[in-house]
Amino acid sequence: MKNFLAAIAASAAALTGSAHAVFLDFVAEAAGNERGVADGTVINFGGLDVTFSSLSAGVFYAYFDDLSSGKPAGLGVCEVLVAGPGSECANTGDDNIRSGEAVTLTFSETVTVSDFSFTDALHNDLNSNDTNTLLIAFNDPNVFQQFTFAEAVALVMSGVDLIRFAFDDAGSGLQFYVNGFEATSAVPLPAAAPLLLAGIAGLGFASRRRKKADQNL
Repeated sequence: MKNFLAAIAASAAALTGSAHAVFLDFVAEAAGNERGVADGTVINFGGLDVTFSSLSAGVFYAYFDDLSSGKPAGLGVCEVLVAGPGSECANTGDDNIRSGEAVTLTFSETVTVSDFSFTDALHNDLNSNDTNTLLIAFNDPNVFQQFTFAEAVALVMSGVDLIRFAFDDAGSGLQFYVNGFEATSAVPLPAAAPLLLAGIAGLGFASRRRKKADQNL
């Protein structure tokens, strides 16, 4: 009985759910495949589907910019592509997020976002920059919050279905790329798990009663 209960308990532990974390690595996504993508493009990152769109469909494009002199870029925005979606930016100076531009990511499931990383227009690290700002919207694409880059790096936001990055025209904005960030989703508890857990509790109770009865004999 003891071995049987141990086996069931182990099975229950496997069913209790956990967190699934993936790093959305836009630097790796752009490596050897620099391009702009059409609004509504879906890319899968470790099992999480992410839909990309710009501020204005057909006018701006979410853009994956490759390394420059070995330094990372990642996700930006391009206004004019050489040959439409799937091609490179016509203006190499317009492939980051700058004044009047924004890029939106919509997730296939609700996630917690954290561990953001950014570089500037010259591909230099911005993660310790506590002077210049950017705008980020969570869930409502029209409601922005202002952060310094250092503040954004430290963010941990749960319950996120959508995130939008934008240039801070009204503040001390700086042209930037999003290198990537982590998205963690909860693995749901399987439907059968509550029944299994209830069964384990019942077996445990029955085992204790049997043991007590044996002691009274």
